[in-house]
Amino acid sequence: MLRSDPSNPLILRNYGKFLHEVEGDAKRAEECYSRAILASPNDGDVLSLYGKLVWETHRDEDRADAYLQRAVEASPDDCYVLGSYASFLWDAEEDDDEEEATSAAPPLVEAF
Repeated sequence: MLRSDPSNPLILRNYGKFLHEVEGDAKRAEECYSRAILASPNDGDVLSLYGKLVWETHRDEDRADAYLQRAVEASPDDCYVLGSYASFLWDAEEDDDEEEATSAAPPLVEAF
């Protein structure tokens, strides 16, 4: 289907989701999501999926947050979009807490 309609945002989004969640192919999923966003820049679902992928694969908090915020703005009543953003915020805060704990921990001293 993608070959017959390579710029269809629904097909791109669904194939990207398949690649990401079933095949584990983040690189190709990212490509599909990017193309879907270009074709339909106000699709909250694909913005949310892309933001989630960016966070999972690159741990780029600022970039993921930007896509997820755009998703919420585009689809403020979509519970899946809102849930994805809430999950990201929770996960990002946990990462920040872990980084703070690691940087604040005193160096270990070996006993001889």
